[in-house]
Amino acid sequence: MSRVLRLSAVAVLGLGATFLPSAAHAATVTPNAVINHSCGLNVSAHQGYLASPVTKRSVHIGSAVVELRAGVTPAQVLEWARIRQAKVGDTVWLDWSDDGRRNWHVCGPNKVRTGHDALTRANNPVSGRSMRACGHHAGVTKCTKWY
Repeated sequence: MSRVLRLSAVAVLGLGATFLPSAAHAATVTPNAVINHSCGLNVSAHQGYLASPVTKRSVHIGSAVVELRAGVTPAQVLEWARIRQAKVGDTVWLDWSDDGRRNWHVCGPNKVRTGHDALTRANNPVSGRSMRACGHHAGVTKCTKWY
């Protein structure tokens, strides 16, 4: 039975399922272990933070810098990816994994549309979750180390 059908059966039986992905949005695993269509918590990185957000990891791609950022809101801790000192058309995305990085979700890519930077949506770093920021600039793609 497919994952979607199992989840639908649980919901119909009233066993507490609250998320029912459609067949078009069901997670699919590709040979390189990427699970598509998910930003996890998927909230805006533009929040009111209790203190200034910090960079947990970064990597340079020529003149651009890709960063894994974190901030604490009154409700939760959030992490997201940012590219700065980039050019219009450059991209940034957030990879996150709950299974020891054997498989991971990709949130993005988000393009630099104006100015010199772009952010992804934010996710929450729950226990056991790993995240990294990736970007593409000047024909080169690099990712931070997993955190």
